[in-house]
Amino acid sequence: MINKFLFCEGCYYDIGKQQGKLLSSEIRNNLAAFWNAVKALGRDKREVMENALKLERLWSSQRLEEIEGIGNGACCGYPELLAYNVYHDLFFPEECTVMMAAGKSSATGSTIFLKNSDKVGSESYVGPRCYENKEINVVLAVNPEGGNKIIGVAAAGSTALKMGLSDKGVATGSNISRTKELVKRGTEKDSIQIKALDRGALLREGLEKGTNALEAAQAILPSLLENPMSTPGNIEFADAHEGVIIEGSYLELATEIVRDEVAARSNRFVLLNALNREDDLSSICRYIRCRQLLEEHRANVTVEKMIEFSMDHVNGPGPNSICRHGTHFSEETSLSAAVMEIDGENPEKSKITIALGKPCHAWRAEEAHIALDMTMGTEDIPEGLSNGETWKKFYTEQPRQQEVKKC
Repeated sequence: MINKFLFCEGCYYDIGKQQGKLLSSEIRNNLAAFWNAVKALGRDKREVMENALKLERLWSSQRLEEIEGIGNGACCGYPELLAYNVYHDLFFPEECTVMMAAGKSSATGSTIFLKNSDKVGSESYVGPRCYENKEINVVLAVNPEGGNKIIGVAAAGSTALKMGLSDKGVATGSNISRTKELVKRGTEKDSIQIKALDRGALLREGLEKGTNALEAAQAILPSLLENPMSTPGNIEFADAHEGVIIEGSYLELATEIVRDEVAARSNRFVLLNALNREDDLSSICRYIRCRQLLEEHRANVTVEKMIEFSMDHVNGPGPNSICRHGTHFSEETSLSAAVMEIDGENPEKSKITIALGKPCHAWRAEEAHIALDMTMGTEDIPEGLSNGETWKKFYTEQPRQQEVKKC
């Protein structure tokens, strides 16, 4: 997972074409890993592309234009890139931990939002543009004509977001939920034919259309009522005063409104808790620890506190701590993090602070994280953050030794 910064503007086709030109090798690497994963499932590439074309109607015209632009910019075929976008979340879902202190539950009176981005590695991720068997990601700023400006983290070649912030002061994140039915559905041979929605694409859709958290959620709910997320999971939106959390499974949907309260999600449901796997220890440990930290600091949560929470090693360091570590690339571990501070008076000056690498290392190194708002440009980005070298330096599974805590 080599991180880069991109700034793209214009119509959606032009935004896609700029990405394709700038990230041609990264996109090809991610596509190769994707098709290796498809092959490992015993599926035919042509069949998967044909199925993806049948699901075009589930995607907005803006996303399809952007995918076409990416393909032309990177000299890749449209059906291949469409399949990658349609099924990416099915093969490489976001794990992750999300926390928010909404409105008056923060020290500032405006929402502060955290996401630790966790991901499994894969034997598919090999070659000169991969690192330690991890997916290639980019930090992307887009300014579409007639739409909301967005800064977020995405996989190269994907129009979906892992986490992001809009110039309307709306933050978003997501995570998979490890449910009993996910295990069952994962064993079904026809899983590739499910009419389902990519969670990251829904994040992007909500940020583009919503001027607040409720509008962002309302923008994607009609689609979710017609088709489920590709895997059970949570989608979180937050503005300066409140948050909206959508829990979605294959046959059930629930929504929580968070006003002047704290909230968290790990890889489990809270409202639809009957669907959770009882043996998913990591998700249970992380959720309890998140709630403990948020409650202890209620009304005193700052950006600095959220950064501390992001690095927390209680119940570890290992897969059960918020800052997650592992011993093998196939484990779910933390690869990057973002803290978003919403400015209710001047939404375009809301800030997203992104750390590239393992949180317990990257947050403590000035060169490994950066605060961005919608007024910044490419000249503000240090070279190490723009060429991927910083991420490679600060991604390690070795915990920061002086901060190790055991429970």
